[in-house]
This record gives sequence, structure tokens and C-alpha cells, in this order.
Amino acid sequence: MILLQLAINGVLLGGVLALSALGFNIVFGVMRVVNLAHGDFVVLAAVFAAYEFAQSGINPLLLLPLTIVAGFVAGALIHHLLLRRLPGEIASAEASSLTLTFGLSYFLTGAGLATFGGRFVSVPYLTGAFQLGPISIPQARLLAFAVAVVLSLAFAFVLRSTALGRAIRATSQNLDGALACGVDVDRVRTLAFAIGTAVATAAGTLMSFLYNLNAQQGVLFTVNAFAVVVIGGLGNYTGAVLGALVLGLAESFASYFVGATLAEAAPYLLFILVLLLAPGGLRGRRAA
Repeated sequence: MILLQLAINGVLLGGVLALSALGFNIVFGVMRVVNLAHGDFVVLAAVFAAYEFAQSGINPLLLLPLTIVAGFVAGALIHHLLLRRLPGEIASAEASSLTLTFGLSYFLTGAGLATFGGRFVSVPYLTGAFQLGPISIPQARLLAFAVAVVLSLAFAFVLRSTALGRAIRATSQNLDGALACGVDVDRVRTLAFAIGTAVATAAGTLMSFLYNLNAQQGVLFTVNAFAVVVIGGLGNYTGAVLGALVLGLAESFASYFVGATLAEAAPYLLFILVLLLAPGGLRGRRAA
């Protein structure tokens, strides 16, 4: 029964990790930008939710619309004011974007520390568990998982069933083809970065239920998101969901069998194994 309990915990965690990774993946898929500030948006949203819960008792779920809108606006402004000014050549843009988002990560960390301080915070909300015989399902994890699934399905609907989604997928798959079809690539990139940031802040709000965090831990969630999309296949959205479930299960089992400290190495170990055994990811294509 312990293995089933660990599997349930891993799947519930994987659902929230998948939401975070989808935001990271859409930015890479459309712009070929590895956003090193992604985790900082996740953490700032989580710390903000915990701060508001402690100060005003506001349910973090009620803050979701606010954090999503704030993330969208911040992402649109960052792309419009900073990222769109990078060099047009792919190789130069990739190198410049890494430097820019690395600096942005430091700026957001400093802003978070200045605003919220360095205390570790979380939301003590729904601390109980549902009992199904010997199986215990934490209420907070189940709620975060359920909301993450709903948001992920909404994200999938936008990508597959709207004009914007088709433009995003076209730009991701073939830039020249999208330009030839009249797609406004610059507008699509701005919206993709805005959506990716909004998804990150939504995931962060949900993670306030699950983690004890401070404003300096953004890099951990950037690494987690990067490991998820590499495991699933860079630019592959369904692969990101699969990668998140794999990572959630790995962290759950590793925490039980080797301890929470060593379990933090799970993303790195999976990342290395996938690069060695399946460089294109579980749902990606092997590089030529």
C-alpha cells in the first residue's frame, strides 16, 4: 500500500509541476528562449499568496485571477520592452536571452526580498486529508492538482481551438511558414511570453499550498520546469505533462526511500539520464 500512497502523492505533485512547465515550454516553443526567470515568477506568486493569506486571510484561490492577470501584464511588458529588442539572428538571440533572463531573475529575487523579506512562508490551508482505507490523500494537494488540471485543460483548449492557439503553434513549428501565412510573429511572441508568465504565476499560487518558500528559491522551480520539458521533449506540450508526472513520481519515491534532501537531486538525475538515453525527450525527436 505504501507504493500506491507514494504514487498518488507523486501524481498530485506532478499535476502542479505540469502547469508550471507548460508556461516554460510555450516560451521556448515559440521564441526559443530558455526563460531563467521563470521560477522567480512562480515563487513570487506563491510568496504573495502566503503573505496575503497571513495578513488578510484571503483564500489563495480568490487571488488566482489577480496573479494570472498580473503575470500576463508583466510578461507582455517584459517582452515588449526587453526581449523584442534582442538581435534577430537565432544564435545571438539565444545567447542574449539567457543573459537577459538571468539578470531578470536576479532583479526579481531582489525585488521579492525587498518587498516580502527572506522569511519562509506557506499557506496553512486545508491541512487535513481524505482517508480511503489505508490511503491518505492530502486535501491541499488534491485541490491544487484539481485546479492545475482545469487550468491546463483551458491552456490546451486555447492552443488547439482558437485562432491565437493556431498562430502560436504555427510560429512554434515553422517560423518562415507562419510569416508566409501572414501571422504577426512579433505579436504572437509577446502573447506567448505573457501567457507563459501568467501560467507560471498561477502555478506559484497553487504551490503556496504545497511548499514552504521564500523569494530566493526561484532557481529551484526554474530547474524543475527545465527538467520537466527536457524529459518530455522541448517544445512538446503533451510531453511536458508526461515529464511532470515522471518528475513528481520520482520526487515522491525518492523522498520516502532516500530522504527529502537527496530527493532534491531527482530533477538533475532525470535530466542527465534523459540527455544520455533519449536526447529528444520522451515525446520529442532525437536530434540529428
